[in-house]
Amino acid sequence: MQLFSIRDVERLSGIKAHTLRMWESRYGLVLPHRKESQHRFYTNDDLRRILRISWLYHQGYKISHIASLSEEAIAQMIDKEVRSGVFFVEQMTDLLQASRDMNAALFDSTLLSAILQLGLERAVVHVLYPFLEKIGLLWMNEELQPAQEHFASNLIRHLLIRHINELPMVKTNHQHCILLFGPEEEFHEIPLLFTYYLLRKNGYPTIYLGTNVAEATVEEYCKSKDILQLHYHQLTNFTRMDAQEYLDMWSHRFPNKQIVASGPLVQYIQHTAPNAWCLKSLQDLLHYCRQPFGGVLA
Repeated sequence: MQLFSIRDVERLSGIKAHTLRMWESRYGLVLPHRKESQHRFYTNDDLRRILRISWLYHQGYKISHIASLSEEAIAQMIDKEVRSGVFFVEQMTDLLQASRDMNAALFDSTLLSAILQLGLERAVVHVLYPFLEKIGLLWMNEELQPAQEHFASNLIRHLLIRHINELPMVKTNHQHCILLFGPEEEFHEIPLLFTYYLLRKNGYPTIYLGTNVAEATVEEYCKSKDILQLHYHQLTNFTRMDAQEYLDMWSHRFPNKQIVASGPLVQYIQHTAPNAWCLKSLQDLLHYCRQPFGGVLA
């Protein structure tokens, strides 16, 4: 059984530790277990419940209302959200069914159909990203197994890599290129690969380091190569720093380089150094990647 500290839960749910403590004392929501040292810890089931509550809370539901609901009622609310707001219903239904059945042929044919209809970029934005959000909600509601989620994610990852490899190579003069990476302990590669695809497609010279990249690795590379820009994508946070501190660290460590942050955690950044930029939405990322290299940040 995997155990999580309150700091882990804060990073995964986006709910601050002091807010979790308040919810615990005021509403009795997810009472943690305690070690002999009296430090709180949470189980997988506790984390799943907190993620459900967090998701509804971030959708605008009041915590007092959520606290009054039974587990069944919370699951029903999430289920309703899962089945609403889907624009490409047929593709979404087929992808979910293929994931449940672990049917790679159906999954690939559905993706191919969406890409032929929409093009890769629009298929990712309008089909794959909503699909990934849906399977995350289904996992929270215990309607999808982790293995089924991994199955789907791995097929999407291979699809993106295939399309990246089909792009023409962009010559990299290291003085004018982007170093693209995911922070240490960040293992979600799909959004990072999509960012790499967009940059490569639009002629940005990019060095791709992948996910789970230690600070020392980035520093070592920058010492040997005169990189113009560091770009990281942050979905979860196990870096021992919050999103603001992580951006500030890179901005201060490399004041003569451009620092670009993207991903869901960027919304928590309140201020930026003169050499830093935040792409706070998918639309911001798309707009940035479609500009001439250096044009947006110049």
